Amino acid sequence: MLITSNTSLPDAPKLPSVSASPSAEIEEGSPVTLTCSSDANPAANYTWYKEDEDSPKASGQIFTITDFRAEHSGSYSCGAQNKLGRSNSTLTLIVVAGNSTMIVNIIRTTLGVLILIIALLLSLWTRKKTALRSTTEAPEPEEIELDSDPEYENDSHTAAQREDTEEQEDMV
Repeated sequence: MLITSNTSLPDAPKLPSVSASPSAEIEEGSPVTLTCSSDANPAANYTWYKEDEDSPKASGQIFTITDFRAEHSGSYSCGAQNKLGRSNSTLTLIVVAGNSTMIVNIIRTTLGVLILIIALLLSLWTRKKTALRSTTEAPEPEEIELDSDPEYENDSHTAAQREDTEEQEDMV
């Protein structure tokens, strides 16, 4: 006769199973829940660490990041530990551009292109206006200075007066 017992022998935690929900690729601003589980007797205590950080991020089987950002990207390690030992598993989380981020980038790019087009059109318009102004403006007439000699001027005037005087004398 075989007697079975529902009790298991004391055991250190087995390699933990880690998962991310909804997935390990998270849209920026979205929440992510990390879950860790391991078979152990007695039950294991769980601690979450982020790569290159000494202090734990959380304790317990579940670790939630409510507003995932680029700085949250990286590897997260879950440690399962009891009095008989410790075991770790790692999961890498990656931030991906969400719809809102893509829309913002599309709007920024479109505005940048529009500003460049407007600047180009203004530049062309200014050049055309300057070119038209220089071709349509008639050159200013040159002033010709007559060098008048007072002697000749007076002589002409005097000669004209003499003729008038002679005509008047002839009439008399």
